[in-house]
Amino acid sequence: MTPQDEHWYTNVEPVHKIDNINAIEWDVEADVVVVGLGGAGVACALQSLELGNSVIAIDKFEGGGATKASGGVIYAGGGTSIQKAAGVEDTPENMFNYLKMEIGEIVSDTCLQEFCDQSAETVEWMIGHNVDMRPTLWPKKTSFPGPTFFLYHSDNSLIPTYKANAEPAARGHRGYAPLEQSKKATNLGGAFYHPLKDKALDMGMRFFDYHEARQLITDSSGRVVGLKVLRFANSDSKNKYLDLRAKAHKLMVRFPAIIPGAKFFLKRAIKMLAQASKLETAREAVFIKAHKGVLLSSGGFVFNSKMLKHYAPKYTRAYPLGTDGDNGAGIRLGQTAGGAVANMDRMTAWRFINPPLSFAKGMIVNLSGKRFTNEMVYGATLGVNMVENHDGEAWMIMDKAILNKALEEVEGDKALDFQRQLAQLNARFGTKKAKTLAQLAHKIGIPSQALGAEVAAYNSFAKSGKDPFGKAADDISTIGIAPFIAINIGLSAKLFPCPALTLGGLKVDESSGAVLDDRNKSIGGLYAAGRNAIGVASWNYVSGLSIADGIYSGRRAARSMAKSKA
Repeated sequence: MTPQDEHWYTNVEPVHKIDNINAIEWDVEADVVVVGLGGAGVACALQSLELGNSVIAIDKFEGGGATKASGGVIYAGGGTSIQKAAGVEDTPENMFNYLKMEIGEIVSDTCLQEFCDQSAETVEWMIGHNVDMRPTLWPKKTSFPGPTFFLYHSDNSLIPTYKANAEPAARGHRGYAPLEQSKKATNLGGAFYHPLKDKALDMGMRFFDYHEARQLITDSSGRVVGLKVLRFANSDSKNKYLDLRAKAHKLMVRFPAIIPGAKFFLKRAIKMLAQASKLETAREAVFIKAHKGVLLSSGGFVFNSKMLKHYAPKYTRAYPLGTDGDNGAGIRLGQTAGGAVANMDRMTAWRFINPPLSFAKGMIVNLSGKRFTNEMVYGATLGVNMVENHDGEAWMIMDKAILNKALEEVEGDKALDFQRQLAQLNARFGTKKAKTLAQLAHKIGIPSQALGAEVAAYNSFAKSGKDPFGKAADDISTIGIAPFIAINIGLSAKLFPCPALTLGGLKVDESSGAVLDDRNKSIGGLYAAGRNAIGVASWNYVSGLSIADGIYSGRRAARSMAKSKA
């Protein structure tokens, strides 16, 4: 795909080819140029500086990206110091055995093994740069632990079918945040980003915020030697731009997409961001020379609605998760230089129903009234199954006893604010109730005979302890006390938003991070990391794996560029 294609959907310009590298009057230069300073970008920048290379990092916005906006979780294992302090036993081999079940063939076994082998060292590297991680362990299954717990099972490792192939080990390492801040599940990633950025700045990184990369520049051999970026030409335009963005982000922080009712405020925020974008016409071009390489690390494309509709239309009803920097520009930049893409239709959808734990002890059915999952699985496993195989629609079935127990489980400080609000809102306003299962089936528009048969089978699994979906007997509650209750958990659920993000990107050489062309040949001087690239987190998602892959792939690219001749 090229900028001339009708489905380009970005402002990225065709590559600028020059015969003489001195034909351009370069405004600034460095060994390594990082495009997008989030988790992957800052890891590359800091590692490059440690290896003796100079670094310029640019970001279209303030920096931090989806890493900073996230829940602040990095997936790490193999025997990290945090795991050991918490009494959690793990090895790189055990970590590999688990992740292999999640990622399939998206990367080679060699790459996955390297990722696992380096995981504990990655944590030590981050801690050595003032990232604070703590070993307070939450040992049970949850989508996100309480605010005083910083190590938990952020995956499916406690599910019996997964336990059969790998010993469970808590690998969700949360960055420490004070109690009040830690009660939230978003905008906690600064616990990782800020210390690494501060260290990089101390070591000499030059950071140009509000600089947008618009065009790659190559020499006669096709090697990337620099790029053209746009920056604000005067302070008045920039200040108006920053003011509009600040107001929009204030709304988005107060009403994140995972909170019911946030859609209204999200639309207002998007309108403000559109007004800010109009001010971008008052910008000037700056040319940056890269002696050793350019890293593309500016996120996915979930906030580019046109690209999303083109590549992954099944997910357009989900809530975009990330930041407006996830607009696909980094991927498109790579394509202009001949970079190949893969997996662009693959996304993750987060249908978290636990806590409260009792929600997951009920039963989930599709619109045919058929149960299709172990309800205890990780939210992204459930969400992707629902979207890919069941038209994005499902109902959670329970009875009065299960619902009452669920509400008890989120009382007071037993759950985070957003978890309690979601459960209470759906329990009070999002339920369909009936005295019989047949009546309930009629209310939610599914075959009554099918629902009755599934509930009967589910209750028998609870008694026998043998569930065809591998659910432990202790995780099944019988459904038999009227009224019978259904809660819509599909993409159409107005009170139960389902966040999603993109997983596809540029194909890269797994040993170097260099962007590959259609013939699987490396493009000189061009690298990609994080969600700009295909990596460990590009098939199935578990919490923290995207940040972990970003740190890993960013450092990998830095090491490769350090070996390159200027």
